[in-house]
Amino acid sequence: MERRRNEEARQAMGANSEKAAAAGRIEGGRAAGPMPASGCGCSNARGDGAENAASSGEGEAAQPAQSILNVELLVIDLNTCQRCVPTGGRLSAAVRLLAPVAEVLGIELRHREIVVQTPEEAKQHAFVSSPTIRLNGRDIAQDIRESLCESCGDLTLGNTPVDCREWHYRGTVYSAAPLPMLVEAIMGAMLRMEIPPIVPSPLAELPENLQRYFKNKKLQLPMRCC
Repeated sequence: MERRRNEEARQAMGANSEKAAAAGRIEGGRAAGPMPASGCGCSNARGDGAENAASSGEGEAAQPAQSILNVELLVIDLNTCQRCVPTGGRLSAAVRLLAPVAEVLGIELRHREIVVQTPEEAKQHAFVSSPTIRLNGRDIAQDIRESLCESCGDLTLGNTPVDCREWHYRGTVYSAAPLPMLVEAIMGAMLRMEIPPIVPSPLAELPENLQRYFKNKKLQLPMRCC
């Protein structure tokens, strides 16, 4: 009986020795591999990815391609006409007011003023009434309404009757384009930039009003120093 108990004790001790050896081999295997610098391989993987993204430019917000909105004023005069001059000033003011908004939207406002000097220029620009405002080639007024402009008559021989455009906005008639109307028109165009610009076709013949103006227009002599 005692011999049997001794035999069982020896067998138990042998099993414990084998388990201890196996544990030592496993632990040793873990110790043999290099430890990550940060103690965890996953953090290094994230760091490398961020560095790669930064070096390759990934993750940065792409800048939208800038669109262009052409804002054009066409007139027969920008010195004397009591309709063209204030309309031009208010259009410039509208462009200045909306420039920050246009920048945010990725739109470049290209503003220019064209003083039409001859019938040939008027035909080339498809110019039918002064003043005319176009956004990407489109007249901001759906219809043309004109009335006598005495100041433009002063630019002609014998004070020839000349009509200039008048502006109808929210039930009121204006001799010069009101600023709110211009701001609304430009804002509307900026929100419809998907519509492509157009180029008006040249005219074969001018309206009778402009024919009369150019026929009787006073010659502008060059200024001479006294």
